[in-house]
Amino acid sequence: MTDILLTTDFDLKIANGDFVTGDSSDQNVEQLFMSTPGDWKEHLEIGIAITRASKGNIDRFLDRTIHVQMAADGYNIKKLAITETGVSIDGRYD
Repeated sequence: MTDILLTTDFDLKIANGDFVTGDSSDQNVEQLFMSTPGDWKEHLEIGIAITRASKGNIDRFLDRTIHVQMAADGYNIKKLAITETGVSIDGRYD
């Protein structure tokens, strides 16, 4: 998926006075994981809220939330691993 890219500080990436575009798949996934439902004005239901899981239970609800949110964004998950140390996701956008 091609879109405007962000810096590591989540600011717009600019080069030569213009926005930088490129494959934004990884940053889209990262934004979904970091977002909490209600963060996006036009789509209030978007967000996995992974920071909540880091301070609570890691259970089937988190697994389901990730699958539902990623599918709604058009991302096909091939493999998902949720452990106490983090989340590993492998897939791609259609």
